[in-house]
Amino acid sequence: MNNTRKWISPVIGAAAGAVIVGGVWFGTYIFHGSGSVVAMVGGKPITRSALLAETQAYAGASMLEELISNQLIEDAAANKKITVSQSEVNQQLAALEAQNGITSDSELASVLAQNHMTKAQLLDQIRVSVLEQKLAESKVNVTDEEIQNYYKQNKASFTVPETRALSDIVVPTKAKAEQIETELSQGKSFAELAKQYSTDSSTKSKGGAMGTFSQAELAASQPAIATAAFKLDKGQVSQPIEVSGSYELIQCTAVNPPHTPTLAEERATIVQDIKQQNAESEPQLVAQLVKSDKVDILDPSYSSVLTQLENPSSTTSSSASY
Repeated sequence: MNNTRKWISPVIGAAAGAVIVGGVWFGTYIFHGSGSVVAMVGGKPITRSALLAETQAYAGASMLEELISNQLIEDAAANKKITVSQSEVNQQLAALEAQNGITSDSELASVLAQNHMTKAQLLDQIRVSVLEQKLAESKVNVTDEEIQNYYKQNKASFTVPETRALSDIVVPTKAKAEQIETELSQGKSFAELAKQYSTDSSTKSKGGAMGTFSQAELAASQPAIATAAFKLDKGQVSQPIEVSGSYELIQCTAVNPPHTPTLAEERATIVQDIKQQNAESEPQLVAQLVKSDKVDILDPSYSSVLTQLENPSSTTSSSASY
């Protein structure tokens, strides 16, 4: 992976940086002491205290901002009895891994190690991120009128396109495909012939069953198959189709016409969409929380942190407050 940090940012954002820097800053101090030497340059030492001083100057304020933000979010969520389950955290982790091509625990461990993070730290940051989103969404009230308008305006997007259940038989030559066509014309079962002849290991044992697809889904990976399959009626079999040096016969086993779910069926999804669209961003939410909670900055070198938290650069889109 060329950029080991980019996959963390969509969920954690600056919080990841706080955890990373915090781990280096405090962890190295505790385990090694401030006076130990971390490098030698021309026989001259670079001490851990010098490294930590640079780290503090570079990222101390942003880390403090993040720690304060997280605590404000935790407290506000607790007051509203908003919680995040382990299942929700695991779902977000799985989505994050899929989005960024992380396919194994060992790969995740490697990326975390490069970012000076533990899995426990990552999971905690995901938990806080989900908590923040729930807290922001809890401030958004959705009316019946908004739900109805959203459904009308987005009705086309709710429509489920026509799908077809398909089966295939894949053979190495056109002659073999034509032989199977002959056997089909004699009344033999497509499924049995798939088990007997097909070289498609993923469908052979299932009688050729490929699954159910919309035309767009199938066209994205197998355009020639999609074109042929969506001309078939239920039960029909295509002519042999040449694909990557092999020949395929496609059978349509079911046709599911397009349909549009009712408003009642989509209500929960619509409410969630509206809440997400209208929820405050984290900086906006934290700015509200700072103004309603007691935050004291005791170290004068960080006096600007409170101002930064109270006045995020983005414009607050909601007038709701705690």
